[in-house]
Amino acid sequence: MGSLRHILLYILLTLLLAPQIVAQERGDVLRILAIGNSFSDDAMEYLPALLADLEIEDVELARLYVGGCSLERHLNFYRQDEAPYVFNRSEAGKNHWVQHKERYSLRRALAESEWDIITLQQNSGNSGIYDSFEPHLGELIKIIREAQPNARIAWHMTWSYSSESKHGDFPRYERDQEKMLQAIHTATQQAMEAHPEIEIIIPCGTTIQSLRRSAMNNSPKDLTRDGYHMGFGAGRYALACTWYEELIKPHSGLSMAGNTLRINRGEVAVSPIVGAYCQKAAAKAVKHNFKPKAVKRIGGYLRRAERRGTSKII
Repeated sequence: MGSLRHILLYILLTLLLAPQIVAQERGDVLRILAIGNSFSDDAMEYLPALLADLEIEDVELARLYVGGCSLERHLNFYRQDEAPYVFNRSEAGKNHWVQHKERYSLRRALAESEWDIITLQQNSGNSGIYDSFEPHLGELIKIIREAQPNARIAWHMTWSYSSESKHGDFPRYERDQEKMLQAIHTATQQAMEAHPEIEIIIPCGTTIQSLRRSAMNNSPKDLTRDGYHMGFGAGRYALACTWYEELIKPHSGLSMAGNTLRINRGEVAVSPIVGAYCQKAAAKAVKHNFKPKAVKRIGGYLRRAERRGTSKII
């Protein structure tokens, strides 16, 4: 009887530790580069802290930033070999952002490493207008394919504005948050159909809209800090959870559900309850990219966090 208990215990531990063992045996570093603007800054800002909380040391992150940068401007910067980008990098195992002193070009960033995933996005005002994507998106994909033939291309689906947003592009969507999100969904689907090279969607817009339909929303700001950029608390945290669950979980084998990272910033700080809302919204969006739904029943996420122990606060 004792031997049988030992065998059953061994099997249980093996199943629980299997994802970590696979990641350790693989030993490869996952390298992600974002070609973006302030919305990719919002989405990625807390990713290194989230990796540290989950004790993941084999992921490298980098992001190129020019404020409000559209696909067309990215392409023009490349063709003219300009170097306007702020370049931030989080090295594997260090899990914190370091901003390079000199400005980068897209050519230099593409050649900087052997990237596994490269993300693209449209600027927010044009994010739901597919005509603004082309021919720039197609040309950028060709450039990435030539520079990094083994990289997977991901599309960062951004979010709609708050219901009270004063952004100059909001009238293009009749100042209607839901119409803007639907337009973003439609444009994303069109991009995927036109470019099968885009293998991955990062459904941030769906995550945020699910939270806006939930009890934790702070209408009319709707988790933003200015009507369009995400707030420094729950907004950015939910985006980090979405990027993690879509891009990094397949590599690490670890879900972000129940992570204990807490953010004491912004109008909606990340308490254990708010964190559970964000985690569940992100997980649901990754499963159903175009179906925002109000988040309910977060008890399972809270219990996972309790099992993980003391919260890590930034």
